[in-house]
Amino acid sequence: MEEKNKLATREELKTYFETGDRPTQNQFSELIDSYVLLSEFNFGLDVKATGTSKKKYYHFYVAEDMEKSSRGHINIEDEAENLPEEIEYYKHVLSRSVGYKCLNVKLSNELEIEKYQPKIIIKRYKQKKKLKSGYLKKAGFYQELPLDAESWGRQSEYPVTANEMVIDINPINYFRPNEDYKEFYPSGTFNRPGSFKYSIFHRKPFSLIQMFLEIDINGIKVKSHPVDIKIILGSRHEQDLINYIIN
Repeated sequence: MEEKNKLATREELKTYFETGDRPTQNQFSELIDSYVLLSEFNFGLDVKATGTSKKKYYHFYVAEDMEKSSRGHINIEDEAENLPEEIEYYKHVLSRSVGYKCLNVKLSNELEIEKYQPKIIIKRYKQKKKLKSGYLKKAGFYQELPLDAESWGRQSEYPVTANEMVIDINPINYFRPNEDYKEFYPSGTFNRPGSFKYSIFHRKPFSLIQMFLEIDINGIKVKSHPVDIKIILGSRHEQDLINYIIN
């Protein structure tokens, strides 16, 4: 008899329990073996800021005409010696270096990467917003489509290639600019009463994200508990790095 060395699929398991069927002991065993106890699996992420930092140079623009421009702002990474270009319907407000730390991400338990195809998923906090259709979108954490995130200089999915990785999330792209660096706002927020903006203790602008580990178990996508990350904008001077408060 040929030995089965992989779990039955969901569709295969369902065929064992169709009307009139009498599942066998082996089929019940397959059902139990195919059910993953996530409390025993204990997968997730351990996230910390790196000890070292990076620095990039940016030109920051804000839209002058929201009807004609495709978005409210643009952050362009460039070389420090290059002057900002003129962009139709946008006003250049600031150019400067931005120093920041990356994130050291470690899997809570070692996984067989080829077997579970793990991904790191990032969700960004968005305020309550009324869409043009009239639908009121609730405030909360939402994952951006990969191409949408890329167009803003962000990334919503990172393939896991090792059980410990360093990720550069380009944190300045989670903020929208102002002429004064101290007055940057979280991207996707509005200047209105009650809008969150500053960290309580440091009075620095911040943006909120959640990070998950997603794995594939027998064709089923399963996410870990989220890691809450507050991105704190360094706003005093160019040596004041963007940093993080994690969980």
